Amino acid sequence: MAQEHPYVFQSGNYEGLSVEQVFLLDPIYLARLYQNSFKNKSSIKNPNQLQLAIESLLEKIHGIDTTKDCLYCKQAKVVNFLLPDFGPVTNGLLCCDNPICREELKSARSGELHAISDFMLMVSYMPRPQAQKIVGIFKATHKNYQEAFA
Repeated sequence: MAQEHPYVFQSGNYEGLSVEQVFLLDPIYLARLYQNSFKNKSSIKNPNQLQLAIESLLEKIHGIDTTKDCLYCKQAKVVNFLLPDFGPVTNGLLCCDNPICREELKSARSGELHAISDFMLMVSYMPRPQAQKIVGIFKATHKNYQEAFA
């Protein structure tokens, strides 16, 4: 079990809320805040409390089970989504970790496969509408995610 690093925002729109509460309300804001905290820093020897709290949150996210079955094999749970080279991100671009299912998805649409649980590390770079679709994929495939932060 990862070490807990509680953090409560002391100012701004989310004053008085914990990192987990902000994640439930606005994960894109939290992802961008985390990404910005590492900008222009080649190595951080002593991460601050916010960075530690977000890293704990990321570990918790990785521990949440998916609830949606793979569209290809219909046996395993989805763990990957395809970020297409062109066109919209959709809930139909999902698969489990089976190499056959991964190949079927990649052959159906060109793009790059990513672990759904890593969505926080990529949405900070994207336009908000696309980032919201990826957050929606996480929410749709991890229907029990709110329980992890209760």
